[in-house]
Amino acid sequence: AEYGELEDGELEDLQLAEALQEIQLEEVFSLEDLRKDFTYSTEDLEIHTGEVLVERKSYFQAHVSRVHSKADVSGVLRKLLENPKISAATLNILAYRYTDEAGRCNEDYEDDGEAKAGGRLLELLQLMGVQDLLVVVSRWFGGVLLGPSRFKCINNIARDTILSSGLHTDQHHTGGKRKKKKGK
Repeated sequence: AEYGELEDGELEDLQLAEALQEIQLEEVFSLEDLRKDFTYSTEDLEIHTGEVLVERKSYFQAHVSRVHSKADVSGVLRKLLENPKISAATLNILAYRYTDEAGRCNEDYEDDGEAKAGGRLLELLQLMGVQDLLVVVSRWFGGVLLGPSRFKCINNIARDTILSSGLHTDQHHTGGKRKKKKGK
């Protein structure tokens, strides 16, 4: 550490404080613990990236991957954000669903600043009956506000990429619009 101009007593106190801080950190976290928490094997990751949708100067692109745990979700996100284009996107909206070892369905979403977009993506996964899948939709804002049609773009590109990826376990999805009930 660079100490600048300190008196002898102040220098010793500062060095002692730094040494104490290092010892305390070593007691709480070992280097192996840190590696365990932040290391993720990307050998088994298979990320499918869909086509680009252009809507009034905004670009949308979806990415899907099979996931079986929160660690898988984090690993896929880290891998995606290594790509400079994806990390530079205005938004990276995501939703995921997976069944854990106890048979419980785990699901969550992240809006990334686009209110309600992640929730709508999660709803799409639920309606499609998709399990063990993460979908991330990247949006590069083109300067034109899209209004509510942005949600249509986000969900359409996500749905198309899920279906084209081959990772979709289709049980509930019919591929078309829901039929209206008579009298409605």
